[in-house]
Amino acid sequence: MKAITNIRLTTQKLAARLYSVAPTRADKQRGASALEYIVLAAAIIFVVGILATNDTVQTTLQTAFTQLFTDATNKNPNP
Repeated sequence: MKAITNIRLTTQKLAARLYSVAPTRADKQRGASALEYIVLAAAIIFVVGILATNDTVQTTLQTAFTQLFTDATNKNPNP
């Protein structure tokens, strides 16, 4: 009877240890991934902000899109 009690206590301790809220390797990886996405988003916002304030880039993009839509509307439907 004592052997069964010892086995039960041992399995309970093992289960408690396995299901504890101690940080695991996967939890640390999730935090690193989130940080990488935040840094990537900040870099994209920074680049878009720089491009939006540059007059040369604005003019180039506006000309390119204007030409694109002009070509699309002037296209002969019957070649």
